[in-house]
Amino acid sequence: MEFYHILKGELTIIKKDGEVQIKEGESFYMTDFCEEFSVKCQNDVKMLCITEKPMFDSLCDYLDDLDELLRKVDEKDRYTYGHGKRVMEYAVKIARKMGISSSAYDNIAVSSLFHDVGKCYIPDEILNKPTRLTDMEFKAIMKHPLHTGILLERKFGWDVAEIAQCHHERIDGKGYPFGLRGDEIRIESKIIAVCDAFDAMTTDRPYRKAMTPQQAIEELERCIGINYDKNVVIAFIKLYQSKEI
Repeated sequence: MEFYHILKGELTIIKKDGEVQIKEGESFYMTDFCEEFSVKCQNDVKMLCITEKPMFDSLCDYLDDLDELLRKVDEKDRYTYGHGKRVMEYAVKIARKMGISSSAYDNIAVSSLFHDVGKCYIPDEILNKPTRLTDMEFKAIMKHPLHTGILLERKFGWDVAEIAQCHHERIDGKGYPFGLRGDEIRIESKIIAVCDAFDAMTTDRPYRKAMTPQQAIEELERCIGINYDKNVVIAFIKLYQSKEI
């Protein structure tokens, strides 16, 4: 199995039964190499390819199960499935922009894509409640990162699980589920936190209308050092201004 994420450009996979266009920010994976096919690059293409054998094995055994789980979560919370894909696209680009080692890309890609999969354990009436949550309901929501960590650790190991389950931690220590502060939070989790927040703010939710991208950027800037890491926000803004996000 090979897993690819298109960082830049566009390519066409040509098979006997037709052609498939894969654009920047999209992902695909292959498991059957018996059929002959060719790949045509439409322009300069840069791809992230997960090649570490343990990750190959994990993806091969588990990706379909998690993808199906995401679809089930999507039925409960229609925002979650597309949200995970967008957060992954943003997170990988920020990691590259910040010069993070390419060896960390696979963990960032998997943990960001599936960071909300633990919502499968949250009751529908809480996920889709159109009004303010009660304290008890919010406590239930606060458990979803822990559920995510349990699901991911089974196949992807502790690093991926830890990154995903800490995406709601805050720089000031007032996040959840552990109340980590500053440098106690992994940089990968800080990246996902910013991407998660931006996508959440710019998407309609049951309880509010979406912000404009510029409004969301201003909110990220306002919360630097409180919710979000300064360097991550700066990298995100540079990508946004250059229209890479």
